[in-house]
Amino acid sequence: MSGYVVQDDVIMGTLSVHENLYFSAALRLPNSMKWAKKRRLEKVIGELGLSGCADTKKTCFSSKYSCIVYTRAMSGTEFICGVSGGERKRTNIGMELIIEPQVLFLDEPTTGLDAFTAVAVVQLLRK
Repeated sequence: MSGYVVQDDVIMGTLSVHENLYFSAALRLPNSMKWAKKRRLEKVIGELGLSGCADTKKTCFSSKYSCIVYTRAMSGTEFICGVSGGERKRTNIGMELIIEPQVLFLDEPTTGLDAFTAVAVVQLLRK
């Protein structure tokens, strides 16, 4: 199996990081791998340093006039504030790593990441 990480974010902004990764696994891995999906999910979250934002406790729907706080963070859209750009990029990468592809194609995988995180992602991808 191969994977492809596009340059732009393809995550669903109304789902948390954890939910986006699980959704990718549920769509692409066989139903017989229920426990393997959960193990892979936790492994990818840890390896990509997404533990702190996987199930963030607060986010807001921004508008010109108000900000309403909700109890579960979302990954965000242009109208919904959520995780940072770097966290979204790592979530995109995680959505492909969760299927453990033999070949992984990436289009500018470190764009938007700080130097430390970019090095960590490249080292992870080399494994």
